Amino acid sequence: MKHFLAAGALWCISLPISACDVCGLFLGIQPHERTTNFGLYYRFRHLEGDLAPFSLLLTKHGDANSVASAGPRHYREYYQVIEARADIWLGQRFSVMAGLPLVNNYQSIDSRAHADLYGVGDPYVLGRYIVVNTHCGPQEVRTVHRLTVGAGVKLPLGQHRLTYQGEMAEHDLQPGTGTWDGLATLEYLVRRNKTGASLACTGRYNGEAVDGYTLGHAFSATAEVFQIVGKEALKWAPSLGAYAEHGLPDRSKGTEVEGTGLTTLFAHVGSRVWWHSWTFSVTYQYALANSGGMLMVPVRQRMIVGIAYNLNSNT
Repeated sequence: MKHFLAAGALWCISLPISACDVCGLFLGIQPHERTTNFGLYYRFRHLEGDLAPFSLLLTKHGDANSVASAGPRHYREYYQVIEARADIWLGQRFSVMAGLPLVNNYQSIDSRAHADLYGVGDPYVLGRYIVVNTHCGPQEVRTVHRLTVGAGVKLPLGQHRLTYQGEMAEHDLQPGTGTWDGLATLEYLVRRNKTGASLACTGRYNGEAVDGYTLGHAFSATAEVFQIVGKEALKWAPSLGAYAEHGLPDRSKGTEVEGTGLTTLFAHVGSRVWWHSWTFSVTYQYALANSGGMLMVPVRQRMIVGIAYNLNSNT
């Protein structure tokens, strides 16, 4: 999961969080409008649930070597990422964002660890272009609209062949995917005075790994409303909304892997603080509903914490 001037302009940049932790993409807020910034972000995803015995005739990604147990087995998974990110602006409309994640993925089945992997994830590069921005200065009181589009690529440079206790870990537990993946984003924000709303959409088209496996293509969207409190050097922006993500089924050598694919709807609450050139952000998302294949562990919650520094002082 990344949609990362003076008081009036600052109201325009409270963009939503959008992420997919399994694929290694994170798009977060940008601390200031059209200024180069660098950040460090931590994100956490918790999955947990029981898989029925018949589903365990296959492992999560279609390997027919697993044997069904007498009853449901309890899965618990944690995905943790620390990501270093740079957002470099080249003029007033175009920016290049790049990120490098460090990953820890954990899985247990019936309280027994089946994976605990540490490694470097896939870096990404994303170009974004502001198509429409009606903001004309900090004294403007009219409604402001902004539309930004982006496209990029995730590079297959992360670790994707790690083993745990002598066995190769599943594809979605690996820090990297080993594939070239295409990225696309669209962000829309509307704001009047200190109140606004935003919508951010992210799409990911996954390539095929050398073993013929392709993770499901994915789409996510965040909608939220926010309110700016404070002025001058210190501002706070609480937000409320919803986040949804949809992943298509995986494919193995061109054939759909039965039981994969997952759609999840989350409640979303966020808090962002701007202090001089610094931005501090915390976002929590609680899963309200999961709908997916029988091999997919339900998502329970997500959290993103970040700190970013803007090169230009903004007091």
